[in-house]
Amino acid sequence: MNASQEPLALRGMTWGHSRGVDGLVALGAEIQKTFGVTISWESRSLLAFGDQHISDFAADYDFLVIDHPHVPDAATAEAVLPLDKWLPESVIQRLALESVGESHNSYIYNEHIWAFAIDAAAQVSVSRAGGIPVPPYWDDVLRDARAGKVIWPHKPVDLYSTFATMMAQKEKALLRRDEILHRETATEVLGTLIELASHMPTECSNYNPIDVAEILATTSDYEYCPALYGYTNYSRVGYRKSLLQYEDVVSFDGRASGSQLGGAGIAVSSATNHPKLASEIAAFFSMAHAQSGEYTTGGGQPGNLRAWLSPELNELTNNFFRYTLRSLEKAWVRPRVLGYPDYQLAFSLVLHKVIVERTLTPATLTELESLAEIHLREKL
Repeated sequence: MNASQEPLALRGMTWGHSRGVDGLVALGAEIQKTFGVTISWESRSLLAFGDQHISDFAADYDFLVIDHPHVPDAATAEAVLPLDKWLPESVIQRLALESVGESHNSYIYNEHIWAFAIDAAAQVSVSRAGGIPVPPYWDDVLRDARAGKVIWPHKPVDLYSTFATMMAQKEKALLRRDEILHRETATEVLGTLIELASHMPTECSNYNPIDVAEILATTSDYEYCPALYGYTNYSRVGYRKSLLQYEDVVSFDGRASGSQLGGAGIAVSSATNHPKLASEIAAFFSMAHAQSGEYTTGGGQPGNLRAWLSPELNELTNNFFRYTLRSLEKAWVRPRVLGYPDYQLAFSLVLHKVIVERTLTPATLTELESLAEIHLREKL
């Protein structure tokens, strides 16, 4: 860019938390220096991030930070661009090699890559640093819950996440090609969650992982949470009153398998007037140099493995990355199939009713089974 030229102004949509916004903003000066571009970032709620269709707002932005289950619907609606069309294969391969677990692959659909893993997350556990350690087994969690030591968020989408994690841990993951829902395992898992919820304050039915992290970081009312999405912000000195310690998700066998993969990817809107440039910038955001630097030090949670292995970033985050990486590497990836966001929302609302009313019937299991046929628009 010539010094006399005004930088090109682009727009991006992310999600509304310091983890979702601050790292992107922190790279602003480097983006402008490298590409001659400024990016103004807007944000939507965490709930909208999980539920809202990308096509509803894609036309207003150049960059979209999205959840991987939305990829099939967004790609089919032609709301996002296939990034491999605009970038050399060497760039795609490099990002694939530097992925945390299946984060990169989770954005592949119909043999194209539709977003790059800018943020990696899965369900993990959390306690206050220096407090009682989180036990690795669900039976021990129920014991501690009876003693009033445990808090667990089960807003519908977060309840779904824990349920899906536990089903995968039992090797009966949701939406397998040979079976939509394993009823016996679902009954067992929901029995565990009904008991766990019965020992929680009623407000937990409307809590998400941020709400629980805030409670653990600012009060001493509870000791830990066994399963929720991790936020490195709370494991940084000075972010809140108490420092939080994130570790592997609780499991049935102590091996931290099956955690539902989350995180976020950066996609390029099909409405952009600068598809090649925007694709290059999306890749830049996801590369080790950016992710290990100002993106993470500025408050983001990286999706690049080299950042997760950085001694400096682990020191910054109370070993968040080192202590939760196993959960990410052994995570369960939700199917990429048309209609999945609507399926997940409907499923989560039925689950929520089960947990709040503490009643599970065969008719409810039949209803849960039927949701795949109602909402999914292609074969698994």
